[in-house]
Amino acid sequence: MPSSSSPSKPAKARARLLSLSTALVLITGSAFAEDSGLAAFNAYVEGLKKLGLEVENGAINYDEGSDTLTVTDSKLKFAGTITEPGSQTTDSTGTDGATPDEPDSLDYSISMASGTVTITGLSHDKNTFSAGSWTYSDDTQLIVTGEAKGEGRLKIDGRLSGISATNYSFVMPEIPAEDPDNQVSRWLPFLKATFLTSYDEVRVDNTGLTIEAHASEDGKDMLVLSGTMQMDGYRMVDAVDGQIGEYSIDRLSQDLRTIDPASGDMLAQTTSQGKTVYRDMNAAAFIDLIDPAVPESGEELTLIGSASAVDYKSTQEVTPGIAIQADIEKATVDSVTIVKRDNNLLKMFDGILSGKGPVAPEEVITNVFQLYRSFAVADARVSGITVTVPPIASPKETVISIKELAMTDFSSDGIGEMMLVGLDAPDLPEGASVKLDWAAIGDIEFAEYAPMRSMIDSLIADPSYGEDNPLDVARAFMPRSFGYEVQGLDVNVPNEGRVQIGQTEMKVSTTVPPIPTSFYTRSSGIRIPVEAIDDAEAIAMLQALGLDEVVWSDETRLYWDEATLELRLERLMLEVEGLGMAEASARFANVPKELFEDPEGQGQMAAIVAQFVDASFVFRDGGLTSKGLKHIADTQGVPEDVFREVLIGQAAEATAPIQNEAFTNMVQDAVSKFLNDPKELKITLAPANPVPLAQILGSMAAPQTLPDLLNVKVEAN
Repeated sequence: MPSSSSPSKPAKARARLLSLSTALVLITGSAFAEDSGLAAFNAYVEGLKKLGLEVENGAINYDEGSDTLTVTDSKLKFAGTITEPGSQTTDSTGTDGATPDEPDSLDYSISMASGTVTITGLSHDKNTFSAGSWTYSDDTQLIVTGEAKGEGRLKIDGRLSGISATNYSFVMPEIPAEDPDNQVSRWLPFLKATFLTSYDEVRVDNTGLTIEAHASEDGKDMLVLSGTMQMDGYRMVDAVDGQIGEYSIDRLSQDLRTIDPASGDMLAQTTSQGKTVYRDMNAAAFIDLIDPAVPESGEELTLIGSASAVDYKSTQEVTPGIAIQADIEKATVDSVTIVKRDNNLLKMFDGILSGKGPVAPEEVITNVFQLYRSFAVADARVSGITVTVPPIASPKETVISIKELAMTDFSSDGIGEMMLVGLDAPDLPEGASVKLDWAAIGDIEFAEYAPMRSMIDSLIADPSYGEDNPLDVARAFMPRSFGYEVQGLDVNVPNEGRVQIGQTEMKVSTTVPPIPTSFYTRSSGIRIPVEAIDDAEAIAMLQALGLDEVVWSDETRLYWDEATLELRLERLMLEVEGLGMAEASARFANVPKELFEDPEGQGQMAAIVAQFVDASFVFRDGGLTSKGLKHIADTQGVPEDVFREVLIGQAAEATAPIQNEAFTNMVQDAVSKFLNDPKELKITLAPANPVPLAQILGSMAAPQTLPDLLNVKVEAN
């Protein structure tokens, strides 16, 4: 969050980087009545100078027959100083507001030099320039430098060859005068001119860069970054006013050395990537997003039709000579779209750089939200992932592989699915291993923006609001639906055992946030070693029942229907192999919405007006009864048949307070039948008509009426 104090060094660095990046774009941009040839070129040079560039050229020759301009020793340079306002400090006597800090500054320079520039068919009409072709010689050099006083310096030295553009046209922008209150927004016309160009093809066959960065501390320079970058086959084609048919790079690689602050060692990082292709790009849509003059429309526009990249490889040293390696076979993205949302991003950055005080937190949060809400991705996938970790914590290297990571239907409305397929880590440290066939989270529906925005204002205005009103905060932010699914998980931890999950899934949603009104969960094939359970008594009991491994399945289905006000527990089931299965269900009518809207304030009253419809409970024995009877009888030192009769008697005693002899006899008979031949025990409550819960609570004073009121039946086998 912004504060009233001066910007932190990371914030200053980010501002400098932004300014440096803007300046770098200037030299790649392609200033005014209709003319051609040399006159058009002179207008072009004057336009660059008005933008603040220094322009030097050697000989300028124009061949009228071929309409060709040849310029030798061409140099473009953009340089300057970005100064941040100083902040008031305390003087040596301790009084406030004595002398402001010396302003921090960034000196930057971006220059581009070519032995020869060849331009054919150059024409100029008002602010628009067009050329049949624009070519730079293969000795083109690009140099970028930056120095922050007392903090460090950066130099990038580049060599470029095969630079050309065909059927190239652009608008030379008119930039407003410098204004300390509009240091970012004044460059919007330049951004438009840079991105909304038209051409058949722009290409740079080869680009090589060397990079060095030094940090300054106590008057000493220290190398913190050095390396090289190589890019081959940069190409953009079929661009019309910012609509770009295709953008591609054949290969990109870099080899860097960065300092480790802890040890002072220079650690190596290498990265390479094969063919990268973007198709059907719309730069105009992005410019419109940040342009305050463009109103919010709600129209979804394609930003990137599709994108792909192959053969990504990266290594990163953790200590000298020991590196983590990551490989990705392929990455793809389909249909990245953008929707214009109201924002004041440029104004916010103007405020940050103006030094007139902190930007309001709600303004920052709102702009971040609106920027995030502007983008959507239909499908994004990364496949063939391998991460290799050297033998640091184990005697051999660890290899983790993932077949695919994917995300579908991501937008401000929610997320369709985020998926992981084929995780395999067979040799983790200390003999552990993990294998996963498939896992996903999805069906996520985000809360609506307007209530969230209002809640943000409330939380900022009153920091204690969230603590005093947790339900309201949850209602504003909590997603309306969420789900996950896991298949084929196998985890082996030495001395703990092997845990397996065949399949487990959960889906939860609500029509009355934040309380769920629909809940579904199901698991099958879950296996846990008994010895892995952190309960000595449970281990002893399960082992006495003959279990070395607990294998269980479960399912829960709960739903409230807003139209009928019916609450249904359709199924609550738990099955353990070798022990048995228990299953329950229940229905309630006239369950009001208030129960979910305000469970603390209105919950009790709402529950009273609800009605009980029916319920059932079934236990199908799979060995629990006979094994349990024998274990407890042996533990207590009594014969099993004697213990069985004791349990039958206890069942009768438990129902005696109800004071309904027929019900007591029914329970006793069912328990006796079940204990002597354990198969199935079933309890049903099925009144002829729904019974108000208030009536059930009132009947507690005369419990003998409850079995008949609820039509309770207890049956065995």
